[in-house]
Amino acid sequence: MRLLAAVCALVLCAAPARAYEFLTGYETAPTVAAALERVKAQPEKHVLVYFGASEFSPACKEARAILNSDRVRNKLRPNYVVVNIDLFAPTKEEREVIDQVRVSWAPVLVFLTGNGTRVAYSRQLRSEREALQLDEYVSQRQYAMSTVGNKVMGQGFDTRQLAKLAAEARVVPGTAPIDDRPRLKDVLAQEHVRLSGDDMRKLLPGKRMLKENQDWFLTMDLKERKLLVAEGKRKNGRGQMEGSGQWYVTKKGKFCVELRTRGVDEHWCRHVFRAGGTYYAVKDLRPTRVAYRFSLQ
Repeated sequence: MRLLAAVCALVLCAAPARAYEFLTGYETAPTVAAALERVKAQPEKHVLVYFGASEFSPACKEARAILNSDRVRNKLRPNYVVVNIDLFAPTKEEREVIDQVRVSWAPVLVFLTGNGTRVAYSRQLRSEREALQLDEYVSQRQYAMSTVGNKVMGQGFDTRQLAKLAAEARVVPGTAPIDDRPRLKDVLAQEHVRLSGDDMRKLLPGKRMLKENQDWFLTMDLKERKLLVAEGKRKNGRGQMEGSGQWYVTKKGKFCVELRTRGVDEHWCRHVFRAGGTYYAVKDLRPTRVAYRFSLQ
């Protein structure tokens, strides 16, 4: 019994090795369970779980710049205990949280009460004003009076699992996953430009593309003569790949990739948009289409 108690204490309290700290200057906790325990003793606060990516995510960098600005941080800091989770390089404990909450893109902000209820989440922040509005919604408990959710919404956690949650440092998900995939309508809502075929033929040769899809983080070197060399790692941490293929731009101005190797099947042609420092590839121009993000080096 003493050994079991000691193991449980280590799972709950030990701080995992962390390679990246996304939100700085906030009160932080090493695990979700530790943050929940702290908020239970400070019921005026909420837990903010920030899912970011230390690689591959210009949108995450934009959100971090907003949340780490003096104006936003000074307003939010008294209201939250923050847990930073890196989707690109999570610890074992963080991988369990990612799998259970079913987050696969960055950034995603998840807000919890001290009893583990998810009261709001947001897939993207574009301005300090949006961040302050989100804080007002959560910190003033407007979610208790709201039945409408769009970019900010809550799903209930199973409070019957709280004892297990505290012991195992896990989050128990609600019935619905977080839909964290960006859509074309999100791109079009920003100041944006659609790249032409000529734009891409000039821009892409010799560039390194950092791209993600639903299952993989990919690095693709776009070489001359339309050659492509790629490597990647699965988002679930259960696989890596290396391979080669080709890329090209069609007469109709679509960017195309052909790559088939070790579980990766990237064979597609996409329209390309740029909004801010982020590029987006979409299959067609329907607003609800998933927009796959990439950056260029």
